[in-house]
Amino acid sequence: MLILPKSLEIVRSPKQEEKLVEQTRQWLAKEKRDPRIHASDLLDPRKAYWDRQNPTTLTDRMVGLFFVGKVLHAFFLSALNGEKGTNWDSDAGSVYNKELDIVWSNDWEDKTVTPHVPWEFKTSRSAYEQKTKDLSLYCEQLLIYMVAQGSPKGRLVVLQTNLPTPRGQGWGSYPQYRAYTVSVSTEDLKRYKKQLVGTKKLLADALKKKNPKELPLCREWKCSKTSCGHYELCKPEGRFGTKRFDR
Repeated sequence: MLILPKSLEIVRSPKQEEKLVEQTRQWLAKEKRDPRIHASDLLDPRKAYWDRQNPTTLTDRMVGLFFVGKVLHAFFLSALNGEKGTNWDSDAGSVYNKELDIVWSNDWEDKTVTPHVPWEFKTSRSAYEQKTKDLSLYCEQLLIYMVAQGSPKGRLVVLQTNLPTPRGQGWGSYPQYRAYTVSVSTEDLKRYKKQLVGTKKLLADALKKKNPKELPLCREWKCSKTSCGHYELCKPEGRFGTKRFDR
């Protein structure tokens, strides 16, 4: 075993940390996004509206989360590189769906079957095993890709980065994969498609009129001063000016 020098000194450098965060922020900002409406915009159309009308700088928290997400996505897609699929992630460009009139870029798709099966890759910092009912938010975007591909089946992969080590296999926690097959009936896929078409029209009209009044409110956990940079401008009805959300 090596013996460390007695003179060893470790000093934290806040200035270097700030520089690293800013460099990462600039790197993330360089990513060019197609100006057309994206599949992800339909998940929270009001936020999508304000993202266009009031572009904001990423907070330090979002810089960290986005960076880790992109790095993990890159490694995951690299691992799938030997499979017979196509990577349509942002680095490979977006795909325009004429019927839905949206741009989309699923993480990966399986082209060995017809219709092609889209894959969605997510990360979770939860220390608890997620139940299938807790995965519905992850499925919303995957379902858009399933509609675009005309596929009643999709694949959801969640990397839970903080799950406890199974008993008898060690201590602490470590990242663990959880893979799911997501399927819906053909009729439900058609109904979901109608929702997408309606939501896309609402967002397009709001952007044209520069008025988000008709757009649905975002989910409550996304709606507060600390979690949304548009909160003061948006002034969500029934929430703005209340102690619960003004934090």
